[in-house]
Amino acid sequence: MQHNRLLFGTAGVPNSTPKKNNPIDGIKQVHALGLDCMQLEFAHGVRMKDEISSALRKYSYELGIPLTSHGPYYINLNAREQDKIDSSVERIIQTAKISDLCGAESMTFHAAFYMKDSPYDVFDLVEKSLNVIEERLNRLDIEIELRPELTGKTSQFGSLEELISLTKQVSSCRPCMDFSHLYARTGQYNSYNEFSRVLKKLEEELDAEALSNMHIHISGISSNSKGDLKHLNLNESSFNWKELLQTLKQFNCGGYVICNSPNLEEDAKMMKDYYQGLSH
Repeated sequence: MQHNRLLFGTAGVPNSTPKKNNPIDGIKQVHALGLDCMQLEFAHGVRMKDEISSALRKYSYELGIPLTSHGPYYINLNAREQDKIDSSVERIIQTAKISDLCGAESMTFHAAFYMKDSPYDVFDLVEKSLNVIEERLNRLDIEIELRPELTGKTSQFGSLEELISLTKQVSSCRPCMDFSHLYARTGQYNSYNEFSRVLKKLEEELDAEALSNMHIHISGISSNSKGDLKHLNLNESSFNWKELLQTLKQFNCGGYVICNSPNLEEDAKMMKDYYQGLSH
């Protein structure tokens, strides 16, 4: 997806949707609210009837509301038992299949926990699994960007450096840049200059698409020394979202900005309005 502009949307069906558990109503509500995209949340399992996925694809296309997706939370490509790793691989493939049926172009997931192992060993395991996943998706003729998420806890695989290295090693892989998690994970990266450093790093280490085709998560966040505790509304958090949007505008970034705040569409709209009011 190359828009060279940012599309703003919600992580899941907006709160104001009459039927909260219906993603088709969700996409219509996103459109009615004047937002641009929606993330399908398969956090608690990958289940969707075929007629729902084909209707989602149709409405997504007709209303011009592209979709992204988020895989289940209980994925761990560094699990202790091989069968748990295998089922994590299956969950990612299932998420990719359903996302593809819905017309989503980009799917994110939390790849692994360190489980007290060396980050280098975990990296090798994650890379190996993602290569297997990529090969299987190629055979199924499914083209979707696999986007391991920049994670918020220091116990989780998914630092900025790890995601950059993974993107270099696995061709269908790109980072899902959760800037709130980056802040919670490191206690840094909460100002224009720091955000600029991150974007320059992506630009220098990856390809031209690194900034024109982004999948970004933003929310308010609370954290402690181990990283993120929970998502908050933007106005209740010290996360500097305004300077982040200024930086993204300055670098001419494009792609999806998915709002993970509890109030979903309110913060998504607030970000979109603020971003549109910025001049270069």
